[in-house]
Amino acid sequence: MANTEMKSFGTSNRMGHDSSGFYSRKIYDAEPRNTDCQTAEEIACDDGLVNQIYNHSSTEMLELPDNSVHLSVTSPPYNVGKDYDDDLTEDEYHDLLKSVWCEVFRVLVPGGRACINVANIGRKPYIPINTMIVQQMAEI
Repeated sequence: MANTEMKSFGTSNRMGHDSSGFYSRKIYDAEPRNTDCQTAEEIACDDGLVNQIYNHSSTEMLELPDNSVHLSVTSPPYNVGKDYDDDLTEDEYHDLLKSVWCEVFRVLVPGGRACINVANIGRKPYIPINTMIVQQMAEI
């Protein structure tokens, strides 16, 4: 299969995709470069790990190798008193979510996607969880 390169509008194929045209644009001039991430190779999972559901916290996905997942979809706990929630302080809650995002980042292939289903909570005070998650993900 031939490698692809950046097109002015989309591409039909991502295998071996060269995105250097995108990352060399001026909008990325001020952003720090993580060359380890950009050069990391995808790691194939053993067949026994594929199409499995792991019923445990995503803070440690030890069964998955680095750079092996193309798409992560999660709906984190909201820390609002559900049966599966712990009663965490705001700092503890932030730390919990950040540990999940670090682990998601570890297992994602370069260019992989993380989809997070989250709703903001409360009214007085309003807690914009989405903003906190975006900030954490940008830091990671």
